Amino acid sequence: KMADKTMLLVAALIASCAAATDLPQPPFWPKFVGPRAVQLLDGDSWQYGVTLDPTFDSMSPSFNPTKASTPNTTKVPSCMDVAPPGYSGIRGVAFYRTTFTHNGGPIRLQFHACSFYCRVFLDGKELGDHRAGGYVTFHLDGNLQDTGMSSAVSSQGVQRELFVLADNRFNHTTAPMHTGGDFWSYGGLVRSVVAYDLPTSNSPDVWRVYALPHTPASAGMVNITIVLTDLTYNGQYTYTMKFDSSVEAATTTGTAVNGTISIPNVQVPNAKIWSFETPNLHTLTVTGSNGVGVVERFGIRSWGVDSKTDRLTINGEIRKFHGWNHHTQWPETGASPTDEQMDQDMALLTAAGTKYVRGAHYPQDPRWLDRLDEAGIAMWEETLGPGVSSKNAQDWDFFMKYQLQQLDEMMDKSLNHACILTWGWFNEGPSNDPAACPAYGACADRARARDPTRFQTWASDKEMSDKCLNHSTLISFNHYPAWYDSQGDLTAPNRHWTEMASAVRAAYPGKPFAISETGAGGIYEWSHNSTDARWTTKYQTEVIAADVNVSLFNDNISGVTLWHFFDFKGNDQAEAACGPCNYLPGVKPPTCGYINVSKCGGSRPGGLNHKGVVDFWRREKESYGVVAKMYNGSTTKEH
Repeated sequence: KMADKTMLLVAALIASCAAATDLPQPPFWPKFVGPRAVQLLDGDSWQYGVTLDPTFDSMSPSFNPTKASTPNTTKVPSCMDVAPPGYSGIRGVAFYRTTFTHNGGPIRLQFHACSFYCRVFLDGKELGDHRAGGYVTFHLDGNLQDTGMSSAVSSQGVQRELFVLADNRFNHTTAPMHTGGDFWSYGGLVRSVVAYDLPTSNSPDVWRVYALPHTPASAGMVNITIVLTDLTYNGQYTYTMKFDSSVEAATTTGTAVNGTISIPNVQVPNAKIWSFETPNLHTLTVTGSNGVGVVERFGIRSWGVDSKTDRLTINGEIRKFHGWNHHTQWPETGASPTDEQMDQDMALLTAAGTKYVRGAHYPQDPRWLDRLDEAGIAMWEETLGPGVSSKNAQDWDFFMKYQLQQLDEMMDKSLNHACILTWGWFNEGPSNDPAACPAYGACADRARARDPTRFQTWASDKEMSDKCLNHSTLISFNHYPAWYDSQGDLTAPNRHWTEMASAVRAAYPGKPFAISETGAGGIYEWSHNSTDARWTTKYQTEVIAADVNVSLFNDNISGVTLWHFFDFKGNDQAEAACGPCNYLPGVKPPTCGYINVSKCGGSRPGGLNHKGVVDFWRREKESYGVVAKMYNGSTTKEH
């Protein structure tokens, strides 16, 4: 098969590069080729320390990393605040220190998530900090002058010390994007750290290449953008480009403007379409004249809206987009899952007929997006921002500056992922206030200008009172009929969602409507009740089945992402107020012998949000099988 041949060729290219440098490589796309050294800095021997002093000033200009105590060792990536449900993790400032061999020249350090606030020092000198959200990828560059090193670039290599400060305390100044949210926000170096050589000459290297498909996808054409390592570079640049397993590469000289080269209307040879059933993926290799380059993976598909029904389409075909919201949380690893943990979730999602996942409520791990690309599952990716206020949205000098930076960084990382259907922001934000709408519009305009192939949306709990929906191209509502209101009334889901879908169709013609959150709670241990009392898995199943039924059979509803795929840990307030259940001694996975559903107002019994169809340890509840049967029975236009 073409895909198999392509992957073998790419693997050979990467292996030759890795063998030449003998350095560990990132386990996600894109891949890098040529003589540039790329080094994954992950490992289990980082030096580590933490301070819980509430007066510690993480932004102090007098902070000296050489005096920061790191007496322990820890694994990177990992979370500094993992704790069982019902227990609060620590809130404080973590110090990470590691050494690595490098040629001593210019370097790019990329952090795929440093949460919440991050300061980075190389060889004792500060490279910079990051405040635009703890779950988004960013990078900082350093050279000999920045770090105070006087040695020339060495073929033998020099030892360099990387020091990172990570502050996971909620603070408007250091962590403006962390405005709250009904989930535990993990801190630390929670995703991979990668070091890249930068060129020592004035000629930049190829950094990233983006390929956005045309509509219709059947044309097999893409618009390509080459991004160089120096965004101030203007002038002629010679590069070589080839698709997939082709042995022939075309060498061209293009004109770079602000470090980017635009190449419109490129035909992909032997183009294969990415779809739910056949998620074909292509690769594009671009190198500079020195052989340094990148291998990007992308898919050819088109998202759209049917002109007669206002329904979502993929490659021109009306389909139901059904699935779940999915946080990045696991009991033992927090927001730093192992590959095996992600594979387990992907297997459960796939077996349940999932076609659509919402990445609540922050930019996603690149390994997760790789898996969705390969599985043929559509994805909603959004910036961090539950709890955004109208005041935040009107703060253009500070909050919105970092919000738009976060959006840019999320798109920088994810633009090539075929799975992404829509970009999102401001979960349950202040969209009922017209004064907040310019912020929604700024995000939508920013995303649309860079990527016209995808939708722009937000999960609105204001529903038809939302004043900003003109800025969206996909309308998405959060509501929990028969759970937070109309409790016990199993006709409420059909009634509510039918009304909302009809109202959206009438008020916003041409815009598809999807349910971004709905569902009910069910405690795993309450699975043997004969009645359908609140918190029983029986009642949860009845409510969710009603939600799914109207989602699949109402022609005005394009899709649904149930809340939530698994039970997950609540926020700081829930952990402090609710506490743990009484676990049965010696039972694994942990199992509640008694749980108080009245404590803390009955909101998060045992410190967990119990709306998952599997529990925190991924044990299936009754609702998982019921929804899986309904989703797997959904086909095309009829559903």
